[in-house]
Amino acid sequence: MKNYLPRIKKIKKQFSIPKEENFIAAPSGTNYKVFLSNNYVFRFRDDNPKLLLREVNFLKQFNHKLIPKVLWFGEINQSSFMIENRLPGQTLDLIWKNLSASNKKNIIEQVVKFLQYQRTITKDNVYSVKTGKKYKRFLDYLTNGVKQKVVNIKKFQQTNKILKDLLSIIKKTEVKKLFFYREKITLVHGDLIIHNLLTDGRNLTGILDWELALFGDPDYDLLRLFYYQECAKAYQEQGIDETFEADYMDKLIAAILKSNLIKDKKVFYKKYQFVRAIFFLNALYWAVNSDNSKKNINELTVQWNKKRG
Repeated sequence: MKNYLPRIKKIKKQFSIPKEENFIAAPSGTNYKVFLSNNYVFRFRDDNPKLLLREVNFLKQFNHKLIPKVLWFGEINQSSFMIENRLPGQTLDLIWKNLSASNKKNIIEQVVKFLQYQRTITKDNVYSVKTGKKYKRFLDYLTNGVKQKVVNIKKFQQTNKILKDLLSIIKKTEVKKLFFYREKITLVHGDLIIHNLLTDGRNLTGILDWELALFGDPDYDLLRLFYYQECAKAYQEQGIDETFEADYMDKLIAAILKSNLIKDKKVFYKKYQFVRAIFFLNALYWAVNSDNSKKNINELTVQWNKKRG
C-alpha cells in the first residue's frame, strides 16, 4: 500500500476525484494491485501494460449493470492503471457459506441469466484479451501453444502416463471436429469463479476481472465451470474448501443443466472431454514449472485418474 499512496494521490488530483474518497487495498487480487474507495476502483499493473489496455478497450464495448465501466486509463510512475466505477457488494466467496438458501438460489439464477445475456453479444471473429490475437477458429485458440507445452512437460518422466492420456484425447480428429462447424461467436468471460462475482447478499451485483475474456465458443464459459466444479470438489475432499466453493459450483451446474444453455448434451459432453484435457495439460505445464513440481504433478495425476476423460 505504501508504495502506491503517492500514485493514488497524483491520480486523484489529475482526475479531480474528491478528497473524501479514501482508498484501501482490496482484500484479494490476482495480477493487479487493487484499491477501493466508496465510488471508485483503482487497478495498477506494474507488468504487461498492453494486457491492461486490451482489457480497458474490451470493457468499453459493453453497457451492462454487472460489468464495470472504465472511467480513465493511464500511466504513472512507470505503472499502468485503470479506474472503474465501484460496483456495490463484496465478492461472493467471502459470504456464500452464510447466505440463506433463498438468497443462494436467487444469485445462482442471476448468474445463469448473465450467461444467457453473454450469448446475445456476437462477433465475426474469435478474439482473446489475454493474447491480443484473433483466430480463424476457436480450436486454434484452444490449442495455441500446446506443442511447446508438451515439449516442456516431456522433460519430466513422472508425467509420461497422464500426458499419454491427455494427448490421446487432444489428438482425436472426431473430437476436434466439434469445433470446426460454424458456431456463432459470443462474449465469454473466461473466469466466472466465485471470487470474481460481487453480491450484496441477495443479488448478483457485479462481474469482475475480464483479462481472460474473449469472443469465442458460446459453450466455453460452461466448459470452464464444469472443470471448476471438479477442482472445487478436489479442494473439498482435501478439506481446504474454506469458501464452500464446491457447494456453489454444485448448485450452479444443477441450474445450468435445467436451463436452455446446453442445446445438445451429447455434443456438449464430447466438447468437454476435449477441453478438459486441454485444461489438464495447461495445469500440468504449470506444475512442471512450479517450485514443487513433483508434488504438484502427483496431485494432478491423482485428480485425473479419479475421473479419467
